[in-house]
Amino acid sequence: GNLDHVTPRDRGGRDEFGNVVVSKKDLNTKKGNRLNEEVGLKLLTKPKAPPAIPPVVKLRQNPRHPVWAPFLKA
Repeated sequence: GNLDHVTPRDRGGRDEFGNVVVSKKDLNTKKGNRLNEEVGLKLLTKPKAPPAIPPVVKLRQNPRHPVWAPFLKA
């Protein structure tokens, strides 16, 4: 797959989670710079930003100070 802008950039679409989806390359090529409705395509789900990673999870993955590690284990 590749990335497709729901609203193409040259038609005002932005590089943001709510406007970018994963698409099959052949469908994205067919769509070009048109809107989904113009080529008979429909999104399977509405695009949205992924959930934020809670700060404590980030600290568990890479603690700033190694001595913190025993206190960050879940």
